[in-house]
Amino acid sequence: MTGDGEPPVTCLPDLDKPLGRRWASLAAVALEPASRTAGILDGTPVDIGARDWRILTAG
Repeated sequence: MTGDGEPPVTCLPDLDKPLGRRWASLAAVALEPASRTAGILDGTPVDIGARDWRILTAG
């Protein structure tokens, strides 16, 4: 979560704008250096808990 005056961590589409101007985040990424993994969620942070993460592990 971000505070006042800070840039947002996600971008939700403004449906009042025309097509091509409805910017939106397409994925959320969580990096875990200690376990050498990256979690990728097809969606925004708002979708956490509603979708499954894809986990990639460095070899």
